[in-house]
Amino acid sequence: MSALNLSLVSVIIPCRNERYTIEHILDNLQSQSYQGAFEVVIADGMSNDGTREHIASLVNTRKYSFAVQVVPNSNQTIPSGLNTAVQASRGDVIVRVDCHARISDDYIERIVESLQLPGFDLVGPSIRIIAGGASPVAEAISVLTSSKLGSGGSASRTHLTSPVQVAHAAMSSYGRSVWDKLGGYDESLLTNEDFDFDYRATRLGAGVYSLPRPIFYTMARPTLKGLARQRWRYGWWKSAVLRKYPQSLHARQAIPILGFLALVALLSMWALGVMSIEPLFYTVYLYSAVCVFSTLHTLSTSKEWNGGLPTALTTMLFAPLIYAIIHGVWAAGAIAGLFVHTPPRRS
Repeated sequence: MSALNLSLVSVIIPCRNERYTIEHILDNLQSQSYQGAFEVVIADGMSNDGTREHIASLVNTRKYSFAVQVVPNSNQTIPSGLNTAVQASRGDVIVRVDCHARISDDYIERIVESLQLPGFDLVGPSIRIIAGGASPVAEAISVLTSSKLGSGGSASRTHLTSPVQVAHAAMSSYGRSVWDKLGGYDESLLTNEDFDFDYRATRLGAGVYSLPRPIFYTMARPTLKGLARQRWRYGWWKSAVLRKYPQSLHARQAIPILGFLALVALLSMWALGVMSIEPLFYTVYLYSAVCVFSTLHTLSTSKEWNGGLPTALTTMLFAPLIYAIIHGVWAAGAIAGLFVHTPPRRS
């Protein structure tokens, strides 16, 4: 990749109906330690909750030292919004953030520093998942989603001490030349467009890295229903990427799919009277035991979890069900998506 021109950094934000969240991320950007100039380009997916008017009122208060530009995203999808924002931006470095996120004060500084290292063409932050609500179930979902069993041990969700080269860095940022070479995000993918973007970059020889800093805080779904809908959607769109790049399937993704198929096979054999219920019972028991022991390990070793005893008990109690949603619903969505190409509803 050519040397970066650091005269201007462009922060891009896809947005739709974020009247009550957009101010938080803009305030985070105002607190950045980065000493250079940066602009913020918000691609609004035709919000109807007053988001654009609220942004205009915030800008008029002059509390932000950076320029804010709002551009319409008529397709109302994330990849379309990302492409629209990049096209409207002027910087040579593209930094992506989300409305529902919170970012550390050194976010832009760390990203820009890393992109200047040899071979670092795309870089992503360390992801921290926080509760999307105040209930014990919401806290349990955030804890288990961010655990090793819940995340599959992906580098971006591990407490790294040094950068790690990966095929995909969550929330990756990059030089504009990368976006130009790839032709932007694939707008046919309503989810997993970021993985597809990074993966195509690696196929062209780009270096993709997960960083130990900065920190990107994202909210987990606060309810079991919301988590199930999200995991189904993630699985379904993963299948769309697999149809493009079968070789991109990672072991941590293959295992839930194989486990789900094995469970379906056991259920079928029991229903047909070919097998007694004991093997099925022991399989569920073993999975539940693994979930409980994993949760105990997560709660005892986490440096960030500070919940009380009621939340810990709720987390232990719901662990098998939450993990079953994380693994099983995702796998079911991935398998269904391989055969049914009608997109699921956005949630």
